[in-house]
Amino acid sequence: MCFKSPNTRPLASRRPRLVAAFAVALLVGLAAAPSGASAQSAQISGAGLSKVGKDTRKLTANATASAGPSSATGDIQFIHNSPAGLSRFRGTVSCLSTSGGVVKISGTVDKGETATGTLLDGKAFAFTIHAATSPQSFSLPTFADAGSSIGACSGSQAVTVPVTELGFRTQ
Repeated sequence: MCFKSPNTRPLASRRPRLVAAFAVALLVGLAAAPSGASAQSAQISGAGLSKVGKDTRKLTANATASAGPSSATGDIQFIHNSPAGLSRFRGTVSCLSTSGGVVKISGTVDKGETATGTLLDGKAFAFTIHAATSPQSFSLPTFADAGSSIGACSGSQAVTVPVTELGFRTQ
């Protein structure tokens, strides 16, 4: 008994049809797949180190907002070493928004103090990070009493410092 394959053409002559079928299947799969990013989700991770003159500033941010800017969770850490001394704080992110590579992030300081000894615990903070520029940059922090003059995702001061090492990733 002899069996004959239903498609006896050589593989080389079937290749264009196989490639076309694969391409169609790939396009259909991509069109049906849910988008990885929506207008309401945002994410930032990484750290920016800025060394300018005798000042060294490091901002570390890891936060996600999946159901709108005010649904953010994550943490932030800021260290500023200057001739005046060491200022630093760590905080909890409560708002995160991105637009055109500009990230606005705000929340509450968990623990921190300035070089002059002013305690920052419980204060509201805000930063603006320019993640799509080259070099990247970030603002100096804005502080206020919790629930006062810093609006959610309002960003921070116009004064920025360039990221000279490391960098931020956004989605």
